[in-house]
Amino acid sequence: MDPQTGRRACALISTLFFAAGLAVAQTFFEFALDQDNLQGAPDFSFLNQPLTPADRVFVRDQRFFKVGPDLTPFTDDDQRVTFFGVNLAFRANFPDERDAARIARRLRRLGVNLVRLHHLDTQPDSLPANAGSVLLAAPFPTFNDIALARLRKFIEALAAEGIYVNLNLHVGYTFDPSRDGVPPLPDGRRMPNQSKPLHMVHPRMIEAQAEFARRLITALELKDHPALAMVEINNESSLLWHWQVNDLDRWIQGEYRDALTRRWNQYLSARYGATDQLRQAWSGGSDDGPELLPGTWRLEVHSPSSASLTQEGGQAAVRIAQSGAPIIVKQVGFSVAASQAYRVEFEIRADLPDGVSRNVYWDVKQDVSPWRSIFGRTISVNNQWQKVSSVVVATFDMQGIGRLGISVENVGATVYVRSARLYAAGRRGLAAGETLEQANVSLVSENELAVEARQKDYLRFLAAADKYYLETILAAVRESAGPLVPVAGTQMGYGGLMNLDSHATLDYQDHHYYVDHYNFPNVSWDGRDWRIRDVSHIGSGLAVLLNVAAARPGDRPFTVSEFNQPWPNTYAAETDVTAAVLGAFQDWDALMHFAYSHGRAWDDGVPSGFDLVGDWTKFVNFGQAAWLFRSRAIQPGRQSLDIPVSEEIRLRATLQRSTYTISSFLQSALGYDPAVALLHPVRLKMDDSLQLPSEARTASSPYQADTGEFTYDRSARRLLIHASQAAGIFGFVPAEQPVTAGPLSLQLSSSARGFVSLLVTALDGRPLPESQRLLVTNPGYTLRTQPGSTPPRPQQLVRYPNTTDWWTLEPEPAFANKPSGNLNGGLRPVWMERVEVKLTLPGSFSSVTVYPLDGAGRRLQPLGPERMTSTESALTIHLQAEGDPWSPWYEVIRE
Repeated sequence: MDPQTGRRACALISTLFFAAGLAVAQTFFEFALDQDNLQGAPDFSFLNQPLTPADRVFVRDQRFFKVGPDLTPFTDDDQRVTFFGVNLAFRANFPDERDAARIARRLRRLGVNLVRLHHLDTQPDSLPANAGSVLLAAPFPTFNDIALARLRKFIEALAAEGIYVNLNLHVGYTFDPSRDGVPPLPDGRRMPNQSKPLHMVHPRMIEAQAEFARRLITALELKDHPALAMVEINNESSLLWHWQVNDLDRWIQGEYRDALTRRWNQYLSARYGATDQLRQAWSGGSDDGPELLPGTWRLEVHSPSSASLTQEGGQAAVRIAQSGAPIIVKQVGFSVAASQAYRVEFEIRADLPDGVSRNVYWDVKQDVSPWRSIFGRTISVNNQWQKVSSVVVATFDMQGIGRLGISVENVGATVYVRSARLYAAGRRGLAAGETLEQANVSLVSENELAVEARQKDYLRFLAAADKYYLETILAAVRESAGPLVPVAGTQMGYGGLMNLDSHATLDYQDHHYYVDHYNFPNVSWDGRDWRIRDVSHIGSGLAVLLNVAAARPGDRPFTVSEFNQPWPNTYAAETDVTAAVLGAFQDWDALMHFAYSHGRAWDDGVPSGFDLVGDWTKFVNFGQAAWLFRSRAIQPGRQSLDIPVSEEIRLRATLQRSTYTISSFLQSALGYDPAVALLHPVRLKMDDSLQLPSEARTASSPYQADTGEFTYDRSARRLLIHASQAAGIFGFVPAEQPVTAGPLSLQLSSSARGFVSLLVTALDGRPLPESQRLLVTNPGYTLRTQPGSTPPRPQQLVRYPNTTDWWTLEPEPAFANKPSGNLNGGLRPVWMERVEVKLTLPGSFSSVTVYPLDGAGRRLQPLGPERMTSTESALTIHLQAEGDPWSPWYEVIRE
């Protein structure tokens, strides 16, 4: 942004935004970053130095360390290292040679010292020159030498800027039975997306991935390379997770089922030795009850919808002529008894195009007023038959008034339902005819009501199968990369507490989290049909981040390799600083924003999707967040609390499918209060003898860290940072009311919408009251330009059609038939929300100059004396006032 751009601040009434119950007209100004020329106060390059052999990373004392000048691990000159990084995805991993060095320099200026190389394997190239993958569309693994050469040079460019890499192995490759020598699925079914979960089951696939790891690391010349900080084996997938989300049985078919069944029987033979011992351990089973459904389908259609029903041989076909109100295909008239467990099953598909799915809702309820419900679930339907199966526990009696109903009005095509059953579910032990000697003990289905011992054995087996897969790939990594490089398996949210068992021999543990992730109500990843809630992380109790805190093992480094609050969430300026503050306090080892870019449009300069490129809202305080996390400006907590998770607790969590919600499970099972993570660091301990500390049982708002460096007020929806060299106010602030964070205070103007993300950091290493050079960031949210608008104006955030609590971008004129503006690209200029504020800083200085900064961090004309009020102990500055060059960041010089 040139000096004049800031003065061309256009007061635009762009949209009505509802904050604190008030409709506030927002004002925006043009803003653009010049990443290649970033300098001055926002340049955090000083955090990095070029990598040398002394910087090789290994794990020591549950932390990442560098080997130090003697090049030998576990010696006195080892140094701990923490990482604040970004992801690159798909084509972005392979910049051409002229871009590699400048992208590395860009990232260094942001304070980044780690790049996660993500989706290297996902889209194999048909033409090598495309350089969008390390693979070619040929038998796996056939490598793209052009892409590999680019990636090697990029890694060297990153290392020259002091930036490590996190190498991802299996992320998105989908095995092809026609060329990869792996078995096809029966009945001509397509392979699941990314081959999940089959790639963890079949020996041929596992060995192919081990070979991929060996050859990739060798081709990238990464053996004992100082730039290789860590390796991830398997992104967002485990057998435990697929079982928990009811996504295992439908894919484990044919030869894949045979392979897993063989290993299941081998596992049981090793555990029990003989069938008699197994039968005794699994005693107490019971048989299924009789069929309860009458077998005849009915159709319930509400005006103005119109539909017809035909049925033959137990199969129903619902032809939808018009939607707009519920269309329910149902079977009615059965009875159930309270507290009894029932199994519900049916198969469903629809006449939809390939790749298109629609959501339908099914339930078991009474078919008369007040239509009380026992169970309900939303499922995704496509043009392939899929079996739905759930165990339902009746919460009340229904005598002759029961209903199994499927609401199909959203499908917009003919829907077919068949093989519906409902019966009292027996508890299954060892079935008649099953023996270890014949190796024919069947797998436990996801919704099977098994005796407790059978169920727990199956979960232990899945953990062991995950462990075998991970250790096979781990051995290949050790062979090709050397013995020191830290290796992780998958993320804690993809398996839950039993990942502690399956990952026992891995080096570090990873996690992912998102705030307000995109929702695609019709077609997955349709860039012109999407929506968000537009919620504040801080305003929502920090629940997502507190859940991450409760998933940290105490015996190894802990990383978060993906997190974001993706654009165009209007509160997203809070996300990186919040992660840095809590992550530093919890003493985590790495944070990786997702993502810097998904492609090579390095200079488009407009926000889109998850990318930091063009999302100037997050960019403005990103370097400060990196500095907070890496420099220990936010100190680790003083008193760590151990959360005991015995084997029984781990099994129970898995049985209850608490894969994403570890903190709420620990709350119900142990009495743990998730908010304790705002007071003290917390960590999981696999110890059957420990008890939950009393300090971990309760916390009350406002929560203050035991270091005294930050406070979170749940009711005020506000995070206050008050460390020695950093102070900030993030969250909701009523207009004209002063709010204080340590030595800093502010008042939001009535022109602002009542939300602020303001951070002040010292640039000279001194405490804030004494600092002579400060960086102040005050970003608002950003929007692109609406196509066809004259004069240009922001593309507004609007309600998603026919909803009251979902938001999207206003559609573009050329796509008026779509409900959303393009998520994946748009037009400049980029507009930033103006956040007018009066900021009071501590300290008494004879001379103070406040420079608004342009998009390259260069100083603009300083604010005039009419914008500053001094006292003996403080200075008040009026930021983003009328008539000034509006900017989201300022440099303050005090003498």
